[in-house]
Amino acid sequence: MFDELSLHILDIAMNSLAAGARTVQITLAESARRDSLLVRVRDDGCGMDEPTLKRVLAAPTTTKHSRKKGIGLGLALLRQTAEMCDGKFRVRSSPGAGTTVTASMKLSHVDRPPVGDLNATILALCAANPAVDVQLHCVSDQEKFHFSSKELAEKKGASRPERFWSGAEKTHYEPGRTQKVEREGAAAGCLA
Repeated sequence: MFDELSLHILDIAMNSLAAGARTVQITLAESARRDSLLVRVRDDGCGMDEPTLKRVLAAPTTTKHSRKKGIGLGLALLRQTAEMCDGKFRVRSSPGAGTTVTASMKLSHVDRPPVGDLNATILALCAANPAVDVQLHCVSDQEKFHFSSKELAEKKGASRPERFWSGAEKTHYEPGRTQKVEREGAAAGCLA
C-alpha cells in the first residue's frame, strides 16, 4: 500500500501514458455526508482484452514487456487499499476503448490513506508527456474543481506537441531507467 492516494493515482495514470492514452481523466469525489471517497482514473489508451484483464487482476503482473522482471503491483495495491477501507474496486477495459480503474472507500475509515500531494501528481503527469490532456475533476459536498492541461495550454497560447516520446518510449515507460534523459525531455517539451 502506498502512503498516499495520490501515489496510487500516479502509478495508474503512468500506466495510462504507457498504454498510449491521449487523454487521462482523474476524478476524486469526496462526500462527508455519505462518508465516501471515490478515486477514478480513466484513459483512452489501448485497453486490455478479457484474458489480459483477468490475469492482471488475479495476481501481480505487468503488461510492460520491456521489464526484465514483472512487478505489476499497482492495481493490487489500490484494490487492497479500497477493500481494507470498506470500499470496492473495479477495472473496466476493452481493446481500443481504454481502461477505467475505480476505487471507493469509506472516507472516515481509520486506515484510509490521505489524498496526499495531488498537485505534484498532476504536474508529474503533465511533464511526463505534454501531448496528453491530463484532466482532474474534484468534487466534494460543497465544491467542484476542474483542470485540463489542454485547456490551460490553449489559454496560454502555447502549442502542444503532437507526440512527445518516440514510439518505443511511449509504449514502454520505465521509471528508473533514464530519469535524467526523461527530465531533460520533459523540460524541453514544456518549453516548446
